[in-house]
Amino acid sequence: MVDNIEDIIRETMSEARTAPHTTRDLVPYLMTASALLHSDIPPKKFLVSTFIPSSSFGMVFAPRGIGKSWFAFGLAKAIATGADTFLGWQIHEKGSVLFVDGEMSLVDLKERTKLLFGPQGSPKFHIMPSEQLYQNGCPICLDMPQEHQAILQLLDYMEQQGEKPKLIVLDNLSTLRRGVNENDNSETEKLLSFLIKLRHLGYAVLVIHHTNKAGEQRGASIIEVPMDYVIRLAHPDKGEAAFKKGACFNVQFTKVRNKEPQNRDFTCELLETPNGVLDFAINTSLTEVPHEFVVLRALAECEVKPSIRLLSNRIGYAIGKISKLVNILRKEGVLVGDSYILNERGKCMLHEWFPQTYPEPDSYKEFQSEIPF
Repeated sequence: MVDNIEDIIRETMSEARTAPHTTRDLVPYLMTASALLHSDIPPKKFLVSTFIPSSSFGMVFAPRGIGKSWFAFGLAKAIATGADTFLGWQIHEKGSVLFVDGEMSLVDLKERTKLLFGPQGSPKFHIMPSEQLYQNGCPICLDMPQEHQAILQLLDYMEQQGEKPKLIVLDNLSTLRRGVNENDNSETEKLLSFLIKLRHLGYAVLVIHHTNKAGEQRGASIIEVPMDYVIRLAHPDKGEAAFKKGACFNVQFTKVRNKEPQNRDFTCELLETPNGVLDFAINTSLTEVPHEFVVLRALAECEVKPSIRLLSNRIGYAIGKISKLVNILRKEGVLVGDSYILNERGKCMLHEWFPQTYPEPDSYKEFQSEIPF
């Protein structure tokens, strides 16, 4: 006796494949190039920049704990609140978003929503929390045909309410699938067919996923084949992340079916804004700053007596490299003698390289007068 619902589904699908059926007529679907070119097909519209069409299917994948859910929340917020841009990418359409959660508790969802949206929230940001579904013994499983139908019914309801989602976020793929071998291409076919169907129905779908041990997207490779875009979030170099307190990662495109955005392959971080909410900001400053001034900032922010080894551990540079950089700083005349203490010139240099972090010192005008131009 089969007592597992997933086994019942698998057995039913197997019988359906082996059952005799009438050959369908494909002739009505045949088109000539001339007919295709003269068909009344609306031009492609984009939801975000030049890489997320309004009808699309894409993925963001990253290691655990790097901030991929924050990324998804941030993009969803930009669309739901009608922001002009997200991470420098232009938002072309604003509207409702459906965020399907697969693992977070309600208290975590509430906290993140408040941190990003503020206490007012947003009526356009719709969440399907996993906690209540698990409590009722019916968590979402994206490999089950009944679940596909349930999601389509939900989308029909939202459309009837005038809230058809501009974006559907599935966070994350591993927790929204069960009872299948995620490495098996054949077992991924039903999921893939459903996601492609959503795209053909006019939805933009963003799948959040994990990396494998090799740093690539985990599971069956077939899932990337029909995607419009694939984005990897990766840990930045230790030197770039040394001064970060929140989520910080590199954004890297590994696939773009349409036109690549002008802003690609950069580092971003999650920052607190003056009104107390969190927002993502692009940060390219550390990749443009000479390494010796990264060391200078580390010296300025040391809470204990600095040493070459301490600087090496914090920034991630080799001990020999740290020694050479400290010597360069001493030759630049930004440290007091042979110490690790910044003099007034060093504080002025910090302000020049990191103006948002270090305010202008009183001696800055005098420092500027030394510059021969």
